[in-house]
Amino acid sequence: MNAETVNADTIDDRLLRFFKKELSKEGAYLLPLRLFIGMGWLRAFAEKVADPGWHDGTVLAAFLQERLAGDHVVFPFYRALITEVFLPSAPVLGWIVMIGQLLAGTAILLGLFTNAALLGGLFMNLNFILVGAPNPSAFYFVIQVALFIGGTGAIIGLDALLGRRIRTPLFVAKVGIKSWHFRSKERALLGLAILSFGLAAYCLAHVRTYDPGLSVEDPAMILTVLFGLSSLQAFVSYLRQQPPETARTS
Repeated sequence: MNAETVNADTIDDRLLRFFKKELSKEGAYLLPLRLFIGMGWLRAFAEKVADPGWHDGTVLAAFLQERLAGDHVVFPFYRALITEVFLPSAPVLGWIVMIGQLLAGTAILLGLFTNAALLGGLFMNLNFILVGAPNPSAFYFVIQVALFIGGTGAIIGLDALLGRRIRTPLFVAKVGIKSWHFRSKERALLGLAILSFGLAAYCLAHVRTYDPGLSVEDPAMILTVLFGLSSLQAFVSYLRQQPPETARTS
């Protein structure tokens, strides 16, 4: 009995030390947001899989047709994409969306290939905004960019183990400068900042209204703000990667 007690105490102590170590890592404050996003994707999957209309594509097709008829799709290339690709493939596309939400939610919650899951989530949110449905995708977009840059999948997540074998941060989350090749991270963040700025400029050219009461429903305005914020966030993270020698001499 005493041996069992000692063993239990040892296990408790190990768990306590593990969680204390994990929660002291850089970016651990973002962990609640990771759990929120993971549960959000799983909730969206559960809602759709329970609706038979998603299984045969009728719900998705009706939604896309309503978006087109209501002139909610502001980008010409995306209107053509809906008409020529999405509507004819609605049954298949519906299952792709459901499976994507299931995989994204599960991976983000477990911290398993987190960055790949976040990129998949960002891609889905981007498409939801492009089709003229910005709520709640706009909020998900901002949170997932922060989670991607912060490497939260390596905090109480399986990416902490996978990251030892998989180098690229496009698939697994990595925390801290030492876990990245310094120049690789620097170039990636600067590239992300430039790309996001260019996308923000493109979206700005398609903004329909600057009215404060209406612009929150304008996908082009929302994407302009989101890409602008993403560019700023990536650029600030890039500046923070300057080596200590640079910081001391400046």
